[in-house]
Amino acid sequence: MDPPPSPADDPTERWGRLLATVATDDGLVRYDVLRADSQALRDFVGWIAEHGPETDGFRLLDDDRRLAWHLNAYNALVLWRVLQEDPLPHSVRDIPGFFWWQEFGVDRGYVSLYNYERRDILPTYQEPLAHAALNCASRSCPPLRAELYHGFEVQNQLGNQLRRWIRLEDPARAAVTWDAAAGQFVFSPIFDWYAHDFQQWGGAATPCDVVLPFAETQLRALLGGHQDCPRRFYDYDWSLNGA
Repeated sequence: MDPPPSPADDPTERWGRLLATVATDDGLVRYDVLRADSQALRDFVGWIAEHGPETDGFRLLDDDRRLAWHLNAYNALVLWRVLQEDPLPHSVRDIPGFFWWQEFGVDRGYVSLYNYERRDILPTYQEPLAHAALNCASRSCPPLRAELYHGFEVQNQLGNQLRRWIRLEDPARAAVTWDAAAGQFVFSPIFDWYAHDFQQWGGAATPCDVVLPFAETQLRALLGGHQDCPRRFYDYDWSLNGA
């Protein structure tokens, strides 16, 4: 998919300000607001097609800066592609080739969302908490952050993202909830699909090990009291994450 024209000046700050207005407190998206004022997103997508760690020569600097750049780029591409549909789709799965076939301009190359995540971002930086930041425009995705990621604070932002994801009240969206009747934790399938990442890069034997350091008091006590981490994974909700 051809990107929009790249603007003359870096639109990142403008996109960050718009992002703060379209992401809700619980990480859903005000698509009506975004559609009504999408120029900053359009400019940002055009900018990242022509700029980036390789093109602008900061690929040799610290990993955190590069990781933050790619997280911002991925999330913007997802939002921009959804916005091309009129009316909005019920699910990104209704857009043919959304993750696999369609390629987007990134840093003077082209890549599908699937390869961008699975080939370029995750194995390069081996940061398991990146899963709390990548948003796939679906209700069971981790919450969309209402600010851009920044290299100097990305590690704190990722930890905060996992805390937010754990605290979501909707059991079909939260990273984990406790089913007292069944005596089980109920996790997002992301912890199943990407178990290798959490185990190999984060040293977590179970999903309970991943969330324990970020859980609040009551849930932390439950996690600590169930060393075997009895668990199941809920059915992923692929419907659009509109507010």
